[in-house]
Amino acid sequence: MCSGVDMSQWREQFSVFRKRPEWAYFDNAASCQVPDPVLDTMLEYQRELHANVHRGSYQQSQHATALFESWRAQIAGFIGASADTLIFTRGTTESMNVLAESLLRPRLKAGDNVVVTLSEHHANWLPWQRVCEQVGAEFRVAGLNAAGQVEDIFAHVDSRTRLVALNHASNVMGVINPVAEICAKLRQQGVLSVVDAAQSAAQLNLDVSQLQCDALAFSGHKLYGPTGIGALYVRADVLDTMPPYQVGGGMVDMVYADHSTFHRGVQGFEAGTPNLVGAAGLAAAVEFIQGCRAKGSSAYLRALFGQLKDTIERFEWLTCLPHSDGVVPVLSVHNPDIHPRDLAVFLDQDGVSARAGRHCAQPLINKLTANGCLRFSLGVHSNAADIQRLAEGLEAWQREHKGQRQHKGQREQS
Repeated sequence: MCSGVDMSQWREQFSVFRKRPEWAYFDNAASCQVPDPVLDTMLEYQRELHANVHRGSYQQSQHATALFESWRAQIAGFIGASADTLIFTRGTTESMNVLAESLLRPRLKAGDNVVVTLSEHHANWLPWQRVCEQVGAEFRVAGLNAAGQVEDIFAHVDSRTRLVALNHASNVMGVINPVAEICAKLRQQGVLSVVDAAQSAAQLNLDVSQLQCDALAFSGHKLYGPTGIGALYVRADVLDTMPPYQVGGGMVDMVYADHSTFHRGVQGFEAGTPNLVGAAGLAAAVEFIQGCRAKGSSAYLRALFGQLKDTIERFEWLTCLPHSDGVVPVLSVHNPDIHPRDLAVFLDQDGVSARAGRHCAQPLINKLTANGCLRFSLGVHSNAADIQRLAEGLEAWQREHKGQRQHKGQREQS
């Protein structure tokens, strides 16, 4: 075992691991477990502080409104933004749909084009693709280099390109794209840029002013917060041009029989009662992550990732996909002769939880593998015991299937 990465100083803050200390959870890229400070904050709000916001003149409602807006400011500060540019959504998927309908559609005409990368999650693919199909615009896909980064995205950008959407880090590989460099050049060319930060928000220090993107989205459940809450940053001058995505209470100004007027800014995109408990949890999750980083979680996870990679590489019948060497601690493996779900179910019998399949990234997976892959992703609660349990599970599979399932490369050499 690697010195200094045997124990996690944060594991005890997760009640699920106090109850199940033997559980090796490797699916943090899909959803992180939620630590006690986040759960406590959500419960405290619901028990003692709850009221509807932006509506009531009574003290509890005004206090809840102040809390809600303070959470917005806190989460905006987490990515170097101001509160008046951060919209609460249900997550990255809804954020991309908001942008597709309110940012892209009004600007897109037949003959125009939108560019994405091959490594996008479906949430950063399908909304753009649908609008292009409906309008008669071209949907372009930029390929990847051998390291898994987008390759020469500007070969696909021309005078009819209206928007480029790309991930900061792949949910399958963890590979990081040079988004700051790309977004800066796109802005010079007058092309809108959208960054999917769902995988990077928990791992990297984000600053939208440095990234120079026009919009950026992330989800609460991928950074130790609750499900059903996310944040969408939109640059102020771009936000001013966007019509509402949904209409209803909370975002309306005046309603008449023949027309209605709506609030401008972020509140104009938050129709209905917001997910107040979720916002409380997301703000607490941001605080939790910042505390972990202050105590060295990034270095811890990178070292632990090295241990994970070394362990996986002992098993020659598994091939690793490109990765970021632990900067985003995601490692995916495959074998054309083993269905990843079979291996996942086998490992789960001994308390090792990993994600099998195509990971909502079918174009990428179909390019890289024949039958999907098995993904391992670390969280601050992960430790060397988790990796040891994984190693034991892989050894058990190897013993049980010896001589039956060889890697394609081994067959060709024999």
